[in-house]
Amino acid sequence: MRVAYELTGLELDAGGSARAARELRAALEARGDVELLPIAQPGARGGRLVRGLGRELTWFPWRLPRRVARMGADVLHCPLPLAPPVRHATPTVVAVGDALPWEHPEWFTRANSVHARTLLTRALRRATAVVVPSQHTRERLREAIGVDALVTPWGIGPQFSPGARGPGDHLLAVGTFQPRKNLEAAVAAFERLERDDLRLVVAGARGWGGEAVLARARRSPAAARIELVGRVSDAQLVELYRDAACLLFPSRGEGFGFPPLEAMACGTPVVAARSGSLPEVLGDAAPLVDPEDVDGLAAAVEGVLADPEPWCARGLARAAEFTWARCAQETVAVYGSAIA
Repeated sequence: MRVAYELTGLELDAGGSARAARELRAALEARGDVELLPIAQPGARGGRLVRGLGRELTWFPWRLPRRVARMGADVLHCPLPLAPPVRHATPTVVAVGDALPWEHPEWFTRANSVHARTLLTRALRRATAVVVPSQHTRERLREAIGVDALVTPWGIGPQFSPGARGPGDHLLAVGTFQPRKNLEAAVAAFERLERDDLRLVVAGARGWGGEAVLARARRSPAAARIELVGRVSDAQLVELYRDAACLLFPSRGEGFGFPPLEAMACGTPVVAARSGSLPEVLGDAAPLVDPEDVDGLAAAVEGVLADPEPWCARGLARAAEFTWARCAQETVAVYGSAIA
């Protein structure tokens, strides 16, 4: 099976969809029944605006379909939320990580929300098949734009493993600095903990609206014990997970939720929000709290810190259920159906 794997924009994306595109690519290449043909928009002169216009006006509507046809691909897979907005001869599978741009446009830049409501909606409605990482996302996408997707749950990479545990001297929060991740609630919950020996470490790139997180951390009465480390590599992230006493993940909305599963895979207990896909993905492996209930988040962290071992064991078992080999297997099945 020859699969054109579309990677335009991957280098600009640090989110969950980019992680999924890279990890799934490796899992597909490890199989013997798929010949993966990576393809992306050729380099263009000019700045980001010029490149973006070329992407939307020429690459996806007609240059990409023609290139894929000349490659002799059996199927085109777009693992990022960028895809041809028109029907063409090659069966097309498009992945979307969540339905949040349609449900909560206020959590995104105007450009991102307009792109979702126009070009991405058109691409999803014209795709041969749409894949999503959770049943929650499938249901929300169907309600938002009337598209029925197939669920191919994402996995957790082998780099996220227990290894040598660190000192457990910090509470960890992970996420891009943006309104949806609700990192201000992590700061507020940390302030309520009766643990002067504990630091709060916040890891994540600065995103749209991220200034609010910085301001909240700076004016915190516990500011001396709050460390904002910015974007980190996977190796650094693994160390942070292993060294943490607990991961606090108060996100207001997720289509899957990598950080809590990654932390669990490293043997670290988790407190997460009862929102989006997190109840489905995490099951009973972590206490779940309303993301706006700061007192409840703090109380849940205190409870986990008082007796972490049962949560560590549940987390390890839950994370082990999500593998990229399984995701690749289910994705190949979608390819077969799309071709048929």
